[in-house]
Amino acid sequence: MQALTRQRGWLSLLRLLADEDTNNQVLAAQLETVYNLDVTLMEPGEGCYTVFTREGVFQLYHTEQPKETIAILQCWDYLQGQGLAGLGTLRVTSSGDLGFYFNDQLTYMSTRAVGRRGELSLKEDGVRIASVLAELHLLSQQLPLSLQEGVERSNPIEPALIPKRQELNLFRIMALNRLYPKAFDLFYLEIYDHLAGLLHCSVDLLTEIGIHDLETDPKLVGLLQGNCHGRMFRVTDDGKVQLPNLKKSTWGLLALDVAALLGNINEYAEGSLAIAQGVLAAYQAIRPLCRAELGLIYGLGIFPEGVWEAAYDYYKGSRKLDEPEAMETLRREWGQAIDRQEYWQRLLGDELGYEDRH
Repeated sequence: MQALTRQRGWLSLLRLLADEDTNNQVLAAQLETVYNLDVTLMEPGEGCYTVFTREGVFQLYHTEQPKETIAILQCWDYLQGQGLAGLGTLRVTSSGDLGFYFNDQLTYMSTRAVGRRGELSLKEDGVRIASVLAELHLLSQQLPLSLQEGVERSNPIEPALIPKRQELNLFRIMALNRLYPKAFDLFYLEIYDHLAGLLHCSVDLLTEIGIHDLETDPKLVGLLQGNCHGRMFRVTDDGKVQLPNLKKSTWGLLALDVAALLGNINEYAEGSLAIAQGVLAAYQAIRPLCRAELGLIYGLGIFPEGVWEAAYDYYKGSRKLDEPEAMETLRREWGQAIDRQEYWQRLLGDELGYEDRH
């Protein structure tokens, strides 16, 4: 019986592989027709296919969100037409379309990115990445209004932060009222006054600068890339930096990308002030940031997000960690919050006159 079950399993696997091979053959034939390419090999990868042809090597993407993707492809095509050199090349079909449908999925193709992944611990990489990001931001603001309106909006900032401040106070009350407090409770109560100071500084500053007004100011919004890790970008041997695609783009405050990029430098470049200052200067050489944007970056930077995540999981979440692990996580996140506070103070706080806020 077990032998029969194993045999059926192998037959199912063979059928699956045969179906996949057939599907790839059909897709390759479709690509030859749609893009007028001579396909020699297709390799499945993470989220895409790598397509080898006699004309070059390409990345092929599928999506089940055609409306949002079409909007991004239209933006990509526009920016490409405007000569944005730091952006990967979107390949149009032989009939001039931005993509086609295959198995009811919107499918599109771009030239495969070459070079190594960017590394924010290298100042030259960080500076060049900042320049490419600033050029993308600046040019995206020139997108026709009809294209801007089609892009998914980023989540508003204020509605997410204020409840977190309230929850952190709630967690303090829960720790105080526990009949038999654990080490986590005692340490949380020990750090709470300093934590509350950071929370109030962050949220009060973001409230003062008027986040809602910033989010609706057309001079301050554009195409966002999100987490802005160095590995999102490719760096060639001759130092050119390229963002391979725009598939995760949203529309929102451009300062959020700058905050993410500088925050990643703190994390992956050991808080190097020299690298962060170089990156910020390179960005501002192309797209200067107003004082409100700098305040936004600072306010978001000092918010103790990691502490909130650790406390939320412990007091209201699924308790993914046991007591010692939860305690170690809280201690680690608090140490990182202190380091981030110092990093952001040195990078922006002193210059903006925020030294007396803590």
